[in-house]
Amino acid sequence: MNKSFLLSLLGLFLNWSYLVAQTGENVVGKNHWIESNILEEKRDIQIFIPEGYEDSPNDFPVLYLMDGQRFFLHAVSLQQSFRQYELTPGFIVVGITNQYPSRFNHFGEGKEKFLSFLKEEVIPYVEENFRVNKSKRILFGWEYGAGFAFHSLLTQPHLFDAYLLASPYPILDEVQNLDRLDSLKKVLVYAVSPDEFEINHAVDKLDSLISAKTIDGLETLELRLENEEHRSTGYATLYHGLRYYFRFYPEFQEDNLFEFLEKGGLDYAENYTMERAKRYGFPAKLSIWSKYSIIRSAIRADEFGYFQEFINRLNLESLISDLIEDQRNYAVFQILSFYYKNDQPEKAEYLLEFLNDQYPDLKIPDSVLGKLKSSE
Repeated sequence: MNKSFLLSLLGLFLNWSYLVAQTGENVVGKNHWIESNILEEKRDIQIFIPEGYEDSPNDFPVLYLMDGQRFFLHAVSLQQSFRQYELTPGFIVVGITNQYPSRFNHFGEGKEKFLSFLKEEVIPYVEENFRVNKSKRILFGWEYGAGFAFHSLLTQPHLFDAYLLASPYPILDEVQNLDRLDSLKKVLVYAVSPDEFEINHAVDKLDSLISAKTIDGLETLELRLENEEHRSTGYATLYHGLRYYFRFYPEFQEDNLFEFLEKGGLDYAENYTMERAKRYGFPAKLSIWSKYSIIRSAIRADEFGYFQEFINRLNLESLISDLIEDQRNYAVFQILSFYYKNDQPEKAEYLLEFLNDQYPDLKIPDSVLGKLKSSE
């Protein structure tokens, strides 16, 4: 047999062996089985533990998903994306499988029994085996699962801190029961798409009641998902619902000057930071990135008056020093350039002298210095 042919076969075999050696299972979370005395059956749940759990001393929020067979992987993907961009803390994801057709009984006539299953078997199992924050339980449901979650809110509101309802059905007959409550310290997110006829009626009724009555402590977000349909509302609701629930976790950032001013400007930013500190233990002051994003919003809008107002309130010299120490020299040069652009040579010269005095080794780009010369 031709020697070169044999060598080619050997190369193919080695390459195939290498490829085989590199394959493996793609495992997301772990399956757990609960022998349920309440449901009189063995129940499958999936649990995902976030990265960093083992090395952290913290307790973790828990997201409980109805129809885990449909939404578990999506929720895990969201958790990983949120953590990458520091939009939420890490949270545990628990997917509870609800197979057809028994699903309709669990969320319908058998909902009291299924709620007992959650309360007495699932939640204790999770909290006995994992380090969790018992005051930060989130319940998500879609369609009949959302109707079940709404029933849970009305009958046993102590079980969960937040309820994310995607296309909740049927809730029309239960909505009025919310009117009996004067206090309910919970987060409620409810969503519907345009063509969900009966669900829209129920959500309209819920929205009218919430708008007309003040329920102390209740935080709500209504989502009209114009580009979704019944089968997709659950995915969008999870994204927006989790963002709303953890809305004070991200570092403050502002991109639109006029929206920022409508919300209250710097007072709004400082109040956000105080709330963030209270909920999550972050420093109770604006970060250098937060300050810069506020300044940048005025620069992008080309509004020198607001720019100068922010600069004065944040203290120019302190702001510049913080930016340089945070290795954001580009932001300093952006501020300097904006002074030149708005015919403020005295302010530009003052800042330039401060930089030369305090940071003599700082190299200012020729493109910025050229603006100074052209403004003279």
